[in-house]
Amino acid sequence: MTRRTIPVLFSAAILLAAADCGFVQAQGLIFSLPEDGTGVEYQGTLVQENERPDLPDNKEVLKWTKELSIKSVGREDADYAGVVQPCRWIEIKVVTGAAGAGGIDSGPVGARIYKVLVPESKVIGSSVDSQTIPNTVMPIVKGYRRLGEEPVEELNGRGLVVYPTLCLLANYRNPETITASDRVENASGQDSFDARHMKGTVVRERPDARSTNTGEFWVSRDVPFGLAGWTVTVRREAKVTTEIRDRFQLVSTVTCQMKVKKLLDTAETELVTD
Repeated sequence: MTRRTIPVLFSAAILLAAADCGFVQAQGLIFSLPEDGTGVEYQGTLVQENERPDLPDNKEVLKWTKELSIKSVGREDADYAGVVQPCRWIEIKVVTGAAGAGGIDSGPVGARIYKVLVPESKVIGSSVDSQTIPNTVMPIVKGYRRLGEEPVEELNGRGLVVYPTLCLLANYRNPETITASDRVENASGQDSFDARHMKGTVVRERPDARSTNTGEFWVSRDVPFGLAGWTVTVRREAKVTTEIRDRFQLVSTVTCQMKVKKLLDTAETELVTD
């Protein structure tokens, strides 16, 4: 794999029909809604360490720069679940690649942009709703996406899953509070935000594979959509299907660290649709 290659970390689909919602964790990026026309940009790094016994250090280390933005780019009333209600257009953009003087070289993958119309009532900051239903998928009325230079396409799913294609943060069930009030610096170190430091873990296991996702994240009222930063580590292990669980061996470790780059007082859509 060359440095220009963008990592394909997992094979899970990003959009699911409602019947499949119980098999994934999502909603990890959005905890609240800001004023329309505002947003936030994040910047950070993505590091993948592959176990390689054939190399001198037994490890292959690959690094990329990552940028992610979330914007509120419009409001409208729309029918959701048989009720006309206020909805918000939310646009999420992700670029991953090698950093250079001209910005991030994302190679053939390019930027991923998703623009979805979300019922405002469904944006909540907890892992379950008022009826204790898991908050695993962000419901959408409709949506669009553009992958790299491909044409804009309409989404057919009824929910948006941010993990893992847009973000490695999961919806951690019952996350613990590490510190109720913490100061988190932005990417430049010139500003900071008051935030609640949280930590959660999600383990997914099959007879031949196991993935452990551990996320630390800082929830803040001072940042649009509620996140002041996060660090996620995903450990992937494998074994022969018939072997006992103690035989799991580490295959790779992926770590993503993100901080606020800029708060957007004026946010406009990049995904123009009909």
